[in-house]
Amino acid sequence: MNMNEASLIDLPTELAPSIEAAVEGMEAGRGLPRKLLHELRDKGAFRMLTPRELGGSETSLKTVLQVYEGFGRLDASVAWVVWNANFGFIGALLGEEGNARIWAGDDEPVFSNSGAPGTAIPSDGGYRLSGNWKIVSGIKNADWLTVIGVIVENGSPRLTDAGSPDVRLFVLHRDQLSIKATWNVSGMVGSDSNDVLVNDAFVPEELVARMDVPARIQRPLYQGFMPALVLPGCSAVVLGVAQTAIEETVALALSKKMSNGGGTLSESARAQAVIARSEASLHAARLLLLSAAEALDTAGENGDPVTIEQRAALRSAMSHAAQVSRQVLVEMYELGSSSSLYRGNPLERLFRDGMVALQHANHSAVLFEDAGRVRFGNAPDRLLF
Repeated sequence: MNMNEASLIDLPTELAPSIEAAVEGMEAGRGLPRKLLHELRDKGAFRMLTPRELGGSETSLKTVLQVYEGFGRLDASVAWVVWNANFGFIGALLGEEGNARIWAGDDEPVFSNSGAPGTAIPSDGGYRLSGNWKIVSGIKNADWLTVIGVIVENGSPRLTDAGSPDVRLFVLHRDQLSIKATWNVSGMVGSDSNDVLVNDAFVPEELVARMDVPARIQRPLYQGFMPALVLPGCSAVVLGVAQTAIEETVALALSKKMSNGGGTLSESARAQAVIARSEASLHAARLLLLSAAEALDTAGENGDPVTIEQRAALRSAMSHAAQVSRQVLVEMYELGSSSSLYRGNPLERLFRDGMVALQHANHSAVLFEDAGRVRFGNAPDRLLF
């Protein structure tokens, strides 16, 4: 790990006072305040995956996941927006003309993204893109939105030479979309995860990227399976949330009296066992996720292709992290008993934020099925696996 990556891992700690001061405002405003957003941007939180020639730090996936987890320990909404804003790797896929349009200003561009598919119809010099993308985190403060589009010709998806649908990444400027205020939820309120509508927006060819060809920039971070730079971020966030839930439960248990008058909760053998088991499970899940990410980093450094088995291992590690984090959050909430119910108690917010984060499609238990298909020598069913 180089000095730059070490400083990035310390970034959540450095920004902790600013994040803690903004939490109440995020709950009320349903988004990150501009001051905090600018501080995150200026400190490099949004450019970890951006190529160096575009001002990025081009950080290894393993380190990026550690940064996401660090932010998750502080606030799930902040961590979620940081994860979604780290789409600068699009600069390794686009040509110089497209990058010149996105990175044209003095300020670093802020991205948001969605993995749900829209429809793209070929047009002279580009495509006409339409879609309704739901739960697009950080969209209110984003300069650019990157979405997936399926290219359609004569009413049917166009196929690649490999026989699969022609799916590409499309980059839209914020003035090409409309935001529908739908984020009326119980948890991760500050993530600004509203719906986005796009109706027949023209996207020039230079702002469209293919994912089935090698990246234009051929350096280690960009030589592997590009979606893997995005997919596991949400799992790192929930690991951070669950870890803080353990720490808050331990702090509560030191003074919380048991209802039977038998001393503090920390003196209960059951509480001691639950805390030890939860921490061990969470630590193991964290190591598994980071190990899977490191395997992809190593493949890039060695110039080796990322295998379908390595991709399956990453997906399994993500689903496992989600299962463990959910169990930890439930057990901490139960240990807190009535204290967990009250706003103002950290466990209350950690529980609802964590449970909302765990509803993400990337955390679906059915992804174990595709990993199992790979283990039996079959191709996965799901796109971008």
